[in-house]
Amino acid sequence: MRESKILYPSPILSQYIKYYWVLKTDEVEPVTVQTIPSGCIHLVFHRGENLNILSKGLQPKNFIRGQFSTYGSLISEGNIDMIAVIFHPLGLSPFVRCSMSELYNHYIDVEDFEDIELNHLKRNISAEPAVETCIRLIERFFMQRLVDADCNYQRTQHAICQIINQPQIDVNTLAESTCLGYRQFKRVFTNYLGMSPKEYYRVVRFQRTLYLLQNNPGMEFVDLAYSCGFYDSSHLVKDFKEFTGCSPTQYLSSRSPYSTFFSEDCRLNVIKSHNRA
Repeated sequence: MRESKILYPSPILSQYIKYYWVLKTDEVEPVTVQTIPSGCIHLVFHRGENLNILSKGLQPKNFIRGQFSTYGSLISEGNIDMIAVIFHPLGLSPFVRCSMSELYNHYIDVEDFEDIELNHLKRNISAEPAVETCIRLIERFFMQRLVDADCNYQRTQHAICQIINQPQIDVNTLAESTCLGYRQFKRVFTNYLGMSPKEYYRVVRFQRTLYLLQNNPGMEFVDLAYSCGFYDSSHLVKDFKEFTGCSPTQYLSSRSPYSTFFSEDCRLNVIKSHNRA
């Protein structure tokens, strides 16, 4: 039995949190989930068995997954009972006392934050069987920490909007639009978002590629490259291999493309494996 559902945050938190993902499964056969750079940070609570990071061991029981620039694989076996908070690009930054750059390409155990309230939330989530109550606990935690956005947060948000809406924009133009010098802009952006402007631009461009392929399955790679801001199709293939581990052709032959960044609904690509890892 496998149950996966999406729940949405209250209006006051919707500018920070995209959705909550609840996954429950007691399947005997292993399920392999490919992870790719999503452009978003996750807060995850495991109430059952932890997922296994291929070649690296188990995920922490409760953790924050920072911005990732690499692909990977997760394997679940047995009793999975997980609640994940999926944030908008800057969504977590106002609520924790660290730079988002410290989370880059890492799964950070909640206990390592030495945050009394966050650890208290973790214990309550672990002890509470009802998912709806857990979501209310999570929302109460974040609403109690709401603060007004500062100037640099707003500058970073402005830059992200431009990256999303203008596929051809370059980093120097982004810096100029925020009235910051290039180095200062890069430092501010990385602190609030978790990766450099150039890296994040590439992740969003990749997610846009998935979204266009999702909605236009027969789209030629040359047209796809131009629409997404690549110099040419060879650069598209290069990024695709870096972010998925395979070429676009190989990727499309094994799964349906889907962008969790641009799509309105929030399905996840799951590949079932019939061979034990």
